[in-house]
Amino acid sequence: MIQRTQSLLLALVVIAMGVVISNPIWEKSSAALNQKVVLTAKTLEHTQGATTVSSSTIYIAILAGIAAVIAIVSLSQYKKRVLQMSLGALNSAVLAGVLGASFYNVFKEGIPLFEPENQGNYALGFYAGVFALLANMIANRLIRRDEMLVRSADRMR
Repeated sequence: MIQRTQSLLLALVVIAMGVVISNPIWEKSSAALNQKVVLTAKTLEHTQGATTVSSSTIYIAILAGIAAVIAIVSLSQYKKRVLQMSLGALNSAVLAGVLGASFYNVFKEGIPLFEPENQGNYALGFYAGVFALLANMIANRLIRRDEMLVRSADRMR
């Protein structure tokens, strides 16, 4: 059934991945040095005065897009719970990759640019990624519970 709780959670994963792609993940600024660093799913932009240097982080957007596609495919496989559980496990790994790539860019590239003692602030895109990972894990648990319920009902027949 498409109305199940896990279906709604998988739909929220798709929405959250859209938020990750379209919003900043992390940002840091210094008024004294007139510098700012913003990490999005597509670029890491370092603005110093009037000059802006950007490096590509498109792999975060690609991983987020893959996670959204896996969630959509999993959402459409509601009659095949075992396949749905496998897709959910794969999606958890991809979502962990999104968060891992974000952390890598923040700690290895973003923070050392200026004022290393200033850690910066995580933005909406980061929290949407964490929410997507949690929603995917809860959906997997609910799918597994449904499968166990079906198997126990088959045994009783």
